[in-house]
Amino acid sequence: MNLLVALDAILTHQNISRAAERLFLSQSATSGILSRLREHFEDELLVRRGRQMALTPLAEELTGPLRAILTETEKLLAMRSSFDPATSERQFTIACSDYVWATLIVDILAELRNTAPSVDIFYQGPSTRFFRTEIDFLIVPDRFMLEDCPFTALPSTSYVCIVWQDNETVGDSLTLDQFLEMRHAQAYSERTTFIETWFFKQFGRAPRAGITAPSFTLIPEAIIGTRFIGLIPADLAERAATILPIRQVQAPISLPLMTDVLQWRISHERDPGLQWLRALIQDVASRRHNRLTARS
Repeated sequence: MNLLVALDAILTHQNISRAAERLFLSQSATSGILSRLREHFEDELLVRRGRQMALTPLAEELTGPLRAILTETEKLLAMRSSFDPATSERQFTIACSDYVWATLIVDILAELRNTAPSVDIFYQGPSTRFFRTEIDFLIVPDRFMLEDCPFTALPSTSYVCIVWQDNETVGDSLTLDQFLEMRHAQAYSERTTFIETWFFKQFGRAPRAGITAPSFTLIPEAIIGTRFIGLIPADLAERAATILPIRQVQAPISLPLMTDVLQWRISHERDPGLQWLRALIQDVASRRHNRLTARS
């Protein structure tokens, strides 16, 4: 089965590097697998044509039956005869960011206490491990969604400005000059963040960083006792304001929206337990969005 999964990746991407990334293997290991497959089928399977790689006629014939075998195998492993949330002791695994866990998933856990008291929810991450683990659902920003998995978009959330409650340099709103000149509390990231990209598009520059917090959800705590500003999703700001001395201030411009998507494997479409949890996640997300919209 491992060889068939590897063969599917190689035939799909027609590129050793991309297949290796999907399989979470080195290029040399993936090349070794291709060599074993070539020996088994007595065919090159993948050949160079000019600057690109292409499938041999046999490889093209294998693509359809191979995908059918893998799909049916995943369906077999995912099948459940029935699912009753009130009595089920099933465990579900969700890969998501700390922000999603601190907002949406926390509300889902509260919902489970009444409707499915014995169901367990476990965090798994990062999302790059989706194809090699038993992760049931992946929740990521739409710009990072996986192409090979079905998805549904969750309600978008707007960003808001927050400051320390006793920050006397800022009133109930910000001028454009204040907004651009204030130093920001940001989350550590090895790549350009959504907010940085948005700033570059709007103003041709990144915000002035004054604090770098270990994670997104720690930004509200990071600004306490400072004159820094934080830009975070409205639902995170609402939750943080219930326990921390922070307040929202009106921005001088329209801040961006952030949209997360819920993803799952196509082979899990018919699993009744996963169908139930998928519907619950969408329902809780919609109710949270409606509540925030009503308050804004």
